[in-house]
Amino acid sequence: MTNKENTDNSIRQSNFELLRIIAMCMIIAMHYMTKGMQLPKLSVDTGLHNLFFRLIFAFCSSAVNVYVFISGYFAVDSKWSIGKVIKLWLQVLLYSILIPVILNVAGVVNISSMSLSVKQQIFLPISYEHYWFATAYVMLYLLSPVLTSAIRHLDKKQLGAVIMATLTVFCGFKSVNPYLIPWDKYGDDVIWFMILYLIAGYIRMYGIPFFDGRDSVGKTTDSAQGQSDSAFDTVRRPGRALLIYIAFSVLTFAIAYIASCIVRATGKMEYYMDMTYCYNYVTILIASIGLFYVFKDMNIKANKWINRLAGYTFGVYLLHENITLRELWPHLLGIDSAMGRPWQILHMLLCIFVVFIIGSIVDCIRTYIYIICTPVVEEQNEHSYNEKA
Repeated sequence: MTNKENTDNSIRQSNFELLRIIAMCMIIAMHYMTKGMQLPKLSVDTGLHNLFFRLIFAFCSSAVNVYVFISGYFAVDSKWSIGKVIKLWLQVLLYSILIPVILNVAGVVNISSMSLSVKQQIFLPISYEHYWFATAYVMLYLLSPVLTSAIRHLDKKQLGAVIMATLTVFCGFKSVNPYLIPWDKYGDDVIWFMILYLIAGYIRMYGIPFFDGRDSVGKTTDSAQGQSDSAFDTVRRPGRALLIYIAFSVLTFAIAYIASCIVRATGKMEYYMDMTYCYNYVTILIASIGLFYVFKDMNIKANKWINRLAGYTFGVYLLHENITLRELWPHLLGIDSAMGRPWQILHMLLCIFVVFIIGSIVDCIRTYIYIICTPVVEEQNEHSYNEKA
């Protein structure tokens, strides 16, 4: 990794952009299972089909954390801009309003008959959490200068202490506590995003010894630190990260399954069973760090097609999670007819592909309309790395 790559975010690193694409596909997969399949709880259905998809869900649950990690990792070396906040807010607003209007004109929905709360979500999407992720993400960006300053000015010990203290409160305690915590938002809020941002910044500044190949006395297997690396070490680094991701994803499922057995036997622990799949649950956090490191250590040559496609991922989210589409697209793609079939996993993969491609096309069109209609060329600059890469 060159200094230019570290400091110039106009040239995106394709390993992280590939991870961004995969993370969004995992998010679509989770929506397929929750909104399309309406995946039953483990305490209700212990059939092989449900167990299989619950295991897949555990593997996909790292996606949101990883998506935020990418932003925090590069934000340490980037400049904050109010223009980026406005552009992000306008993108959310455009999707939130335009899609219902188009569907209203097409006769698919009737905006006038919608409840006040739905109309508020459509016309004030950030304030009323039309998209909870977008609301948390915009708030995170607004607060990012403060967080970045903390990452830059706190020393390693101080930053580590802040992260460990916040993780103890917002992750550790909820992971061992079997009872409802009133203030817990399940990782679906800006507080958890801020913690993820700090973790990503710490990784960028100092790394994590276990994943970076450093032993207990500080020796490193990173080639940037010297020429003494062995072939075994260079293979071991991404391998151990992948192993952590797999092991802790399986552990997430195993804990949920054990809790479901307790629920069926005693009627208790149902809350804890559900909490194991939250983004701020300890096993999912560790799995997320493992997955992030798998791609962090990849050596992928800059690829303009990967980078360009990754630039549309947020648009993919805003399209398929629009309040008028989030329950509609699973029906249109026939998820209900695929329920319980042996080939449903293939159907899920096909749906992920279709949703991602359609969302990318729509956001590509939006991007170029924006370029044509506004004298501000920031959107064009955002994608100019495709030509440089």
